[in-house]
Amino acid sequence: MATVDIIIPVYNRAALVREAIESALGEAANIIVVDDASTDGTWDSLRAYDGNPAIRRLQMPVNGGQSAARNLGIDAATGTYIKFLDSDDVLTPGHLGAEVRALESTGADIAVSGWRSEGGGWAADFAAPVFEQIIDDVLAGLAVPTSAALYVRHPEWRWDPALRKLDDWDYFCQAALRARNIVTVEGPAYTMREHGGARMTNTTMLANAREHHRILEKVEERLTAEGLLTPARRLRLAQYFYKEMRVLSLHDRRAFDDAAVHIRELDPHFQPFDEEQQRTMRILARLLGFRNAILLHSAIKRAVKRERR
Repeated sequence: MATVDIIIPVYNRAALVREAIESALGEAANIIVVDDASTDGTWDSLRAYDGNPAIRRLQMPVNGGQSAARNLGIDAATGTYIKFLDSDDVLTPGHLGAEVRALESTGADIAVSGWRSEGGGWAADFAAPVFEQIIDDVLAGLAVPTSAALYVRHPEWRWDPALRKLDDWDYFCQAALRARNIVTVEGPAYTMREHGGARMTNTTMLANAREHHRILEKVEERLTAEGLLTPARRLRLAQYFYKEMRVLSLHDRRAFDDAAVHIRELDPHFQPFDEEQQRTMRILARLLGFRNAILLHSAIKRAVKRERR
């Protein structure tokens, strides 16, 4: 009989994680809560579930990040399927069963669903993507956040602890490229709760850009090793690398220069198209070359910023 392990990493979210656990309790699944060396009493608060055989709590010896915590959960899992649930998310009642049925009826390795995001009096629903040609769909940017997928348990599928910002995208890409099939399930799998007033800083933008490129490098390495990096995919990959080039030009010139060289290696005649929304930048790239166009844009942006000071 198919069983599901729900893996919940948590760090200093004593109140929120209880709500995540409660949302999973009625879903006919085993729950593995991995405390990432919290300092706010989260570990002690989880003792309230010690009498429940469906819940297992594990504790990291030191804070290693959510990817390391999820990997510990993977090592402890024994079920047919794995659902990763963030500690500030809550599952939609009954939807996990629909995901299980979809995997069982299709033989797919991954079921993807929609999700709901809410906070501060607003809410928005996002539909699940449909994967028809997995590799090309991944290169086109199709993906789902952490809690919107149910995976067949493959212990060798691991989270990368070196990534802190885009770790969920990396895991999904790596899993998708290994999957035989990905099935779409209608409706939201969970609600993502926005909180804490997080804001996008230059440091965060740079971290995202660096990780974006590292993940694409991993995708490229896998496709190359398997002989699947066709000429058309090289061109599309070059477009995807371009996406974060403006951020790198502003905050990490060396990484920008290295990436510009690699984009030309993938596509010697590169012109931004798929990942460039501004018509002005597309025109400048044709006139000056994409590298010089970005550097000009960054120089103007810095000058404007200095003027405003």
